Amino acid sequence: MELDNISNKKLISALKASAALDIELCEDEYLRCFSYKANWEPGIDVASYENGGGDEIIIVIKGDSILIKGFDHESEISPHAQEEYGIWPGMYGGAPEELLAVLDNEALEIDHVTFCFWRTANTGSWQQGPVDFQNNEDNGTGWLLPAITTTPEDFIEYAKSYYEDGYGKITPERVRQVFKEYE
Repeated sequence: MELDNISNKKLISALKASAALDIELCEDEYLRCFSYKANWEPGIDVASYENGGGDEIIIVIKGDSILIKGFDHESEISPHAQEEYGIWPGMYGGAPEELLAVLDNEALEIDHVTFCFWRTANTGSWQQGPVDFQNNEDNGTGWLLPAITTTPEDFIEYAKSYYEDGYGKITPERVRQVFKEYE
């Protein structure tokens, strides 16, 4: 997974920087891709990425633990793509209950999920439930996880692509400065 080589602390810093820069680039909250809500619930932060096309990543943060839930609306494992609406078997199996409980909030749509990973310590490896893909089903991780911008260069590439002409509102130096501020 692309996030294997980044600590939880660096990931959280990058999520905060991406959300702050998205605010500088776009006045309309509903058009922004990145958000970061400190203290969504006491002791819990929630970050998100939404591409405006029905795909999203929700990141639940509690102390040294992080849960990443993604939803690719075109994935064949989407609950909407099943004969009988439902989450793919094993998706949340073994997930830390204190993180999973946050997803019960209606705004976070626990059933909109095509992948879920968690890591309970900065140095631990990412875990996932016992999902079984028998026909090489695509859960969306390959193209959604790289949307999480973890470096200034990643953010610059995203902003140039997403905002096109509007990217000129900030400079590469400003992007680097904001990422540095959140370290």
